[in-house]
Amino acid sequence: MAELPGIASTVARTKEYYDGPADEIYRLIWGDNIHLGVPCGPSCPHPEAMEHTNEIMAGFVNLDERSRVLDLGCGYGATARYLAREHKCAVVGINVSEKELELAQKRGFQANLQSFLTFESGDFHHLKYSDESFDVVWSQEAFLHGADKDKIISESKRVLIPGGKLIFTDLLVKSGTAQVDRERIYQRVKTPVMWDMDDYRRSLMVHRFEVLQTQDWSAYVSQSYSWIRTQVDRNRDRLLEKLDSQTIDSTLESLDFWVDSANAGKIGWALFVAVKSGA
Repeated sequence: MAELPGIASTVARTKEYYDGPADEIYRLIWGDNIHLGVPCGPSCPHPEAMEHTNEIMAGFVNLDERSRVLDLGCGYGATARYLAREHKCAVVGINVSEKELELAQKRGFQANLQSFLTFESGDFHHLKYSDESFDVVWSQEAFLHGADKDKIISESKRVLIPGGKLIFTDLLVKSGTAQVDRERIYQRVKTPVMWDMDDYRRSLMVHRFEVLQTQDWSAYVSQSYSWIRTQVDRNRDRLLEKLDSQTIDSTLESLDFWVDSANAGKIGWALFVAVKSGA
């Protein structure tokens, strides 16, 4: 499959985004787990909802001490630590952000899980691992940053063993969303394109994955980003110790637009579970 232009520039923009002001906001506001959350109940706090998402996803893959997991876009390593702690499996987390990898390494040692965890710089368009190296490829809200999502899925398949599972969640931009809105949505996370559910289903079928499960979690996008927006506003004085007021105002404005877009059905979120054929 021909490589789309702009992969290198997209990776560079993503790295700049996560190593820039976003790092300060994520660390203070989100904490180590920088994902969306499926609520565990009517009054479930967002930090617990994020943990609940990990639990739901882990329920779709059979993990034990023999399992090898590749976490694409591992962030600060919170999910990798969860999987290592709860399932005693080996997890390799890759990321383009040096700041996130540095904290992931530190947190792994602090949790005494370093024997289970490996964190490395890596681009999911070009995985450096051998064919059939992993039992599970896992990712959460990272594929949206990909310039060539078909290549990411192809690479995921290559490194999976026959019968291995690809499990991921991603933020979506719904089909029919006006281009002017798309561009504003993309601008916040510095991505060239975001897919809808049918785009991922098509790609998984093209690469001959068997799709085991899809779940539309779009109803939780607004709730997640509303919580984040509120926390940024509440912690404005603390953020001003690290960031200028213009950056904070711009972040709040972007989060407002994302909440409004989610409520309008333009931004979604979904889970995908697929298995690599054993043939």
